[in-house]
Amino acid sequence: MAAMTHGSCLCGAVRYELEAAPSSAEASLLHCHCARCRKHHGAPFASFLQVPRQQLRWLSPEQQLLSYPAPAAQQRRSCAVCGSVAPAPHGAERMLVPAGNLQSELSIRGGEHLFVSSKAVWHLIADQLPQQQAAPPGWESAELHGELERPSLPAGSTHGSCLCGAVSFAVSGAPQRWLQCHCSRCRRALSAAHGSNTFYAAAQFAWRSGRELVQSYEPPDAGRFTTSFCTRCGGGAPTERENVPFVLVPAALLDGDPGARPQAHIHVASKAAWYAISDALPQFAELPPP
Repeated sequence: MAAMTHGSCLCGAVRYELEAAPSSAEASLLHCHCARCRKHHGAPFASFLQVPRQQLRWLSPEQQLLSYPAPAAQQRRSCAVCGSVAPAPHGAERMLVPAGNLQSELSIRGGEHLFVSSKAVWHLIADQLPQQQAAPPGWESAELHGELERPSLPAGSTHGSCLCGAVSFAVSGAPQRWLQCHCSRCRRALSAAHGSNTFYAAAQFAWRSGRELVQSYEPPDAGRFTTSFCTRCGGGAPTERENVPFVLVPAALLDGDPGARPQAHIHVASKAAWYAISDALPQFAELPPP
C-alpha cells in the first residue's frame, strides 16, 4: 500500500489525505506572498503543495467547507468551524494543499517564493530560495493574486482587514509585542509555516466594521489559545479575549507599515521540518522570558 499523507484543519472537521507522501518529483512547494493569500491565512505568506488533483482524497464532506470567490474564478476554502484554510483547485488538473495542515513528514524541502513584489513591508525573506516577483511561468490565474485596496487613515494609524474587507479595524502606534510563532496550533489554525502575531493594548485598537462576522475557536485542550476568522470569507481576524487587556492582531491583516518589526521566533521546538528559519531574530524553544 502506498504511503499516505494526512491533513486536517485545527478542529478536525475538515480531513483529507494525499495518495503518496509528496516528493519534489511530483509536487512543488510554493510560498505565496500576495496580499490575498496573506489575508486569507492571516500569516506572512502561504505555503502550498501543488499536487495532481487525483492525488487528493477527502475524508470529510466538502459541503462543510466555507467557500469564498476571490475573485469569482477562484474559490478560496476554509473550515467553517475553526477557519483553517482547506485545499482548493488550481486549474483543471492541480490542487493547492496548505502545507501547514499536513500531519505527516514531507520529503520535499525548500521551494520558491511567489509574488514577492507584493510581500508585507515588514517581512524579511532571508533564505536563498528562488524568488518570483509575480507569478512563475505557466501559473494559472495569476491575476487573482494581486493587491487589494488600502483605505487611508490619519497619520499614526494603520488599517487592517480580512480577505473580503467586511471585517475591518484600525490600530494606533506600534504594537506592544510582535512574535513569530511556530507552534503546531498556529501552523494548523493559519495553514502556514508560522504565525506573526502583534499584540496591541485595547486602547490602541478600534473596530471599523464587521465585528459581528468574527467567529472564534478555542481547541478543547488549549489553555490560552484562540483563533478568529471572518465567517464570510474565512480570512483571518483579530482576537479579543475576555479579561485580557490586549488584542492579538495577525500582522498579515495590516495594510500599512505598523512602525515596528517582529522581535523573536517562539515555539521553534515545534517548527515545521520543511521550513528553515533564516533570519537573525532571537529564537526560543518555547516561550521567551516575561
